[in-house]
Amino acid sequence: MDLDQLKDIWKGLDEPVAGRQGKQEILNMLKKRSQGPIAKMKRNLLFELISVIILYSALITHYLTAFDHELQSVAWFLLVIGVLFLVYYFLKNKLLNEMQQVSGKVRFHLERQVITLEKYVRIYMIAGVIMVPVCLAFFGWIFYNQVEDFSKSSILFPSDTNSLWKVILAWLILTLALIIPVYFAYVWILNKMYGKHIDKLKQIIKEMSEE
Repeated sequence: MDLDQLKDIWKGLDEPVAGRQGKQEILNMLKKRSQGPIAKMKRNLLFELISVIILYSALITHYLTAFDHELQSVAWFLLVIGVLFLVYYFLKNKLLNEMQQVSGKVRFHLERQVITLEKYVRIYMIAGVIMVPVCLAFFGWIFYNQVEDFSKSSILFPSDTNSLWKVILAWLILTLALIIPVYFAYVWILNKMYGKHIDKLKQIIKEMSEE
């Protein structure tokens, strides 16, 4: 079946014509073509989940038991981040599962789901970038209150020899120095894991809607 025939079948999808075989043919074709990108995104998401569980479990256990239990607040901080990721995982995985169920008005539902998926990826990237100043603020508070020798000698904290404007400037420079590479790293990783597969799905939708 060539593309022109496929488009002719697509135009008749919403027509209430009994016994039309084209609808089932187009559903099967679209489902087959869309399963590859969706399946790859599900595998990438599962890889993320396993990586987060292993890494965060090790870090949380370490901070709960090490340093004479003085840095347990770090463990709770990491636990909150981990829980937020689990919420993100279940929402995104639920959406990907729904995208694999091709039925009804295929193009309409797939378009809406792709838009939602793009929002999830965008939120994930923004959240990752926002976590940079959040983590800096949190660990800065930890060092200031629990590592006195460091806070007294560091340019990141005010002292008799370190004025407030220098402290603010130092934090701004440090934040920017971390945010910029983190942002580009997120853009590259998310495009590799999700973006290029979303583009493939959008191309499928575009082909089905061309006249």
